[in-house]
Amino acid sequence: VLGRLPQCFVREFGDLIDTHVILQDPNSNELEVRILKKGSEMYFEQGWMVLRDFYNLWFGAWLKFRYVNPRLLVISLTSRWGIEVPYPLHDPPFKHMLATFGIQPKIDQSTVAGVSSNPIVPTRSFTRSYFKKLTSYDVESGILILPWYGFGEFAFAFTFSHIVLVDHIGCRYPCSLEFSVDDDGELACKVSGYWMEFCKKHHLIQGNRIRFAVNEPALNYVMYVCVYPQLGIETTLSYPLSDGSYLPLYVSQQYFVASS
Repeated sequence: VLGRLPQCFVREFGDLIDTHVILQDPNSNELEVRILKKGSEMYFEQGWMVLRDFYNLWFGAWLKFRYVNPRLLVISLTSRWGIEVPYPLHDPPFKHMLATFGIQPKIDQSTVAGVSSNPIVPTRSFTRSYFKKLTSYDVESGILILPWYGFGEFAFAFTFSHIVLVDHIGCRYPCSLEFSVDDDGELACKVSGYWMEFCKKHHLIQGNRIRFAVNEPALNYVMYVCVYPQLGIETTLSYPLSDGSYLPLYVSQQYFVASS
């Protein structure tokens, strides 16, 4: 099921909208939706139907949205009878992120997972985090070992088989998630797949300190990862000067500081 965006919006913002956007309601709940562009038309695609279940829109509703930036639309919902739809209240706010990334969506095109450089909206808070000093096995085997007790039991569910790692500038790495025992016989969470690509991109070596964090346990497949300490600079803007030259302005879109 697709949600067609009005032509007046497409004419004004069609060239600005990213391939993935966050829909944010008045209670700061955020749902990620993939954008499908076909000719002069634009649609909400993957993730669109989540709105129906999350807001209980079984009889339809009017959706109003306001452009904030290429990756963020602020929304409000009104029922068919003109009553504003109640927005669920979560602490921290609910966040639903898509688990498949790294493609330019087109009709009749199969979905291929991969690393995506499309940054997502910054996360405001985390409910659980874990600080780790990487071992040689973590960076050389392509398998990251995280403890189940004290972290995994609060962050994951045994039904999980996939997870997305998000770095300090918002790049996403789809990974596989397995539960087994470590060398000490303790229950552990093993993350593989694009974890090796993450290590290569960030030049990780044994002894690097990493912060892993989640913001909505058991309801999300996203884990935020920060190499300590790092600050992500995602966008460079150019400000015109009176002499005809341009001054570069660096805008930080997503970051969090890990403390020991």
